[in-house]
Formats: sequence, structure tokens, C-alpha cells
Amino acid sequence: MKGYKVHSTKKNKGENSMKKFLMFLLVTVLAVTLFGCTLPTGSDTTEVQGITDTEIIIGNTAATSGAFSGVGIPFNLAMQVVFDEYNATHEGRDIRFIHYDDGFNGETGSTLTKQLVEEDKVFALVGHFGTNTVNATMDYLLESGVPMVYGVTGVNSLYFEDVPGNNILTVQPIYRTEGQMLVARTLHEDLFGENGDAVLGAEDNIVVLYSDDDAGQSIKTGIQDQVAIEEAGSRVTYVPFSTLTASSVIPTALAQNPEAIILSSNQAPATAAITALRENNSTVPVITSYVNAASVFTAAQVVDAGQTLGNALPFEVYANGWVDISDTAAPAPTEAQVGTATLVGWNELETDPLFGFGYDYLAGFTAEYWEGFVHDLNVSDRVDGDTSARSLWANSYAIAGYVAATTFVKVLERVTDFDTLTWASFIELAESAPIDLPMAGQIDWSNGQRVGLNELAFNQFALTSSGWAFVKVRGIESIEAVRG
Repeated sequence: MKGYKVHSTKKNKGENSMKKFLMFLLVTVLAVTLFGCTLPTGSDTTEVQGITDTEIIIGNTAATSGAFSGVGIPFNLAMQVVFDEYNATHEGRDIRFIHYDDGFNGETGSTLTKQLVEEDKVFALVGHFGTNTVNATMDYLLESGVPMVYGVTGVNSLYFEDVPGNNILTVQPIYRTEGQMLVARTLHEDLFGENGDAVLGAEDNIVVLYSDDDAGQSIKTGIQDQVAIEEAGSRVTYVPFSTLTASSVIPTALAQNPEAIILSSNQAPATAAITALRENNSTVPVITSYVNAASVFTAAQVVDAGQTLGNALPFEVYANGWVDISDTAAPAPTEAQVGTATLVGWNELETDPLFGFGYDYLAGFTAEYWEGFVHDLNVSDRVDGDTSARSLWANSYAIAGYVAATTFVKVLERVTDFDTLTWASFIELAESAPIDLPMAGQIDWSNGQRVGLNELAFNQFALTSSGWAFVKVRGIESIEAVRG
């Protein structure tokens, strides 16, 4: 837009568009998300490879071309930024990151994962990317023993309990874990009643609408776990559906006279279910997964001629969130916090007072978000093709990559002697104490626990000054705190 004058109405439109995007970040990361067992007896965590006199070699495969490149490129670029910072500020060995493009193909991802471990001799896999590759390589990872830090998916194959020494170091919330939190929120939050401020009644019915696919079934597993713990089984009815059958199934679900609906699915089926609930004039509150971004529900709204925003849904919608960058009392960021006077796409023409938005419009976000994630990307020269790290300061997939790389670095910072470091000792260090994650909760791998993040925020779909978005109701907290 250089060289062009714009009217103030266009400026306001751009301001609102960016603020909508930022509000989206408050509650959803990795919208494309991509049973306990024991380690195989053949796994060898005493292996030492990928540690040279000068380097710590790690790697991943991720989709950096094709339809999912919009996920893989930001994710990997943000990881590289974290590794660059580590290399610049730590004495001794540098992190060398090897990446291969698997095109989001599980078979390709499996082949390339074996290449990383057996030919490139990586010390660890960091940001093991996508449902297809994770599921295709899980048996191999367990047998090889190579540490895997952060699987970029919520599939239940990442879920383990009480397996000390397990090389699968999960971070992102796993569907099974999140299903447990959905039940806890439903039973213990004051969302119900005539004024929406009461806890669900002890005899009130709950319907679990679950998509009959991998995501829906995986979340349902955790729902069933928690329903059993809460001894609420007699009140819960499970109703399967699909994108194609939602409209015919919803009347059956509503015939159960529920006071709450737990929506166990990811994006496309969720939109179909919400649309069918609206068309059937349901007023029952819906509680759903973090993978369902605001766009899932805006697609289900009615937009009349001449409207720019959809009409309100006739029921409340709530969703978990594992990243929390909202702070309504926080001031706008300073230049020192974000690293430069320019945020790409926000005030590119900062010298033009008629166009540049400035930072005054960006109040309401945590200092940690600005001083950590945004600052680090904004001072980086990293690029991948046409994408620069600096352009990703409001990108949810970049946030996920930043968290993944920071998690690995925080374990690495516990190492006191790299000459004696092995896979087993690295995993032992990872299990030795919880890790505080940037912009998120705390991950605890002690006692062989591999359940992913179980500290989540809680958000409500609401109309804000910037449009429809998820707004924080509760900050990040554990399931124990929710139940308490």
C-alpha cells in the first residue's frame, strides 16, 4: 500500500481486522490439530548421538509446502528464532536444527523421521509435526528411544500415564486430557440457570455430541474418564454425528432435555453441529475443544443482507484455551517491548501519521507476549521463502513453535555436563521438575506422566468491539482447581 493515501474508514477497517485476528489468538492455537501403555523392552535411552564438540543436533519433519505450509512454515520459523537466541546467549555447543518437508504425508514423515534418527543422528526430535506423521512413527519412536519433545497434534497415541523414562515428552493438550477438562468445566462452572450464573444441577442431563471420527472419539475417551471420576454416568447421553448427519441427529440429542451439551469434535463437524443447534432453536449452552476457533462459530451464525457481523447464536458457547495472552488491564506495548518501532502489517508506514496505526490500539495483551514472543520474532532476520519471522508476531502457529522450542531449551539448560549426556539422562532431567511455558501453563512430566498440558484457560464466544471472538472467562488453571 505504499504511495497511496487511505481514508480513515479504511484505517478503522484495518484496525478492526487486526484486532479480530489478535482476539482469535487469545483462545486458539493450532486449530488444524492435527491409552496408556508401557515402553517396549527394546527401547534404548542410553544412546548418545547428536552431541558433538560444537553442536547439539536436533530435527523435525513438517509440512512446509502444499496445503499445510501455512502451519509448518510459521511453526518452524518461530522455533529457529528461539534456537538462534539460545546460540547467541549460551556458551559452548550451538543447537543445529535439521528440517525435512514431509508435505503432511504420514508415510513420507515416517521415512524422513528414520533418516533424521539413523542417518543424521539427531539427539532429539523437536516439534514432531502433525497427526499423520505422529501416528505413523509412534511405534518407531518408542522402540528407538530418541527423545521427542512436543508432538504437534492432540491425538491420543501421545498419551501415557506412569511410564518413567518415556521418551515421548508431550506438551500440547492431548484430546483425552482435554476431554476430562470439558467435563470438569461442565460440572463445576457457574454457567447455567436462568441468569447463566449457577452450577449445573445435580440431576441435570448432559448430552455429549461426538463426531464419529478420530478427533471426536479421542476427546470422548477423556470425557468418559472424567464422567466416571465424577460419578455422573447416569446423567450423560452420548450421541454420535458427522458433518453430513448433524441436521438429522440434533433433534434426537435435544429430545434428551439436556441442560448442557459437550461438543466433542474438531472444526468441520463442530460447525455443522452448531448450525443444526441454531436451526433447531436450541438454548442449551455448548462447551467444546480448544481446536475450535471463533471462525467455526461465526460460520454457523446468520448474516442478514447488509450485515458485516452475524447475529447472536441463541445459546452460549464456551471453549478451552491453552495459550493465554489476554490482560484487560494491560497498557499498549512500548517500542522497547516489541524490539522495533514497526510491527509488520500493523504500522508498516510508521513515518506516515495518516496511515500508521501506532501501538495505542494494542492494549489488553500481556507483557510476556510482547517482551518474549513478539520481541524475539521482531528482532530476527529469519526468513523462509516469502515469509519472515517478523511477519509472524500475530500468528498462532508461530506461538506453538515458539513454545515447542522453548520447552526443549529449558530442559537443555538443566544439563551440567554435555560430555556425559545421554537420552536417558536428558529424559531424567525433563522429569526432574515442572517447566513453566511461555504464554501457557506448566508441563509436568514427573513419574512418567505424559498427558500434555492439563492446565487450560476457559473462554466464551462473545461480541466485542472488534467483532465476534472468544473472550477469557477464566485464566489458566488445573483440573483440580476447576473441581475445587
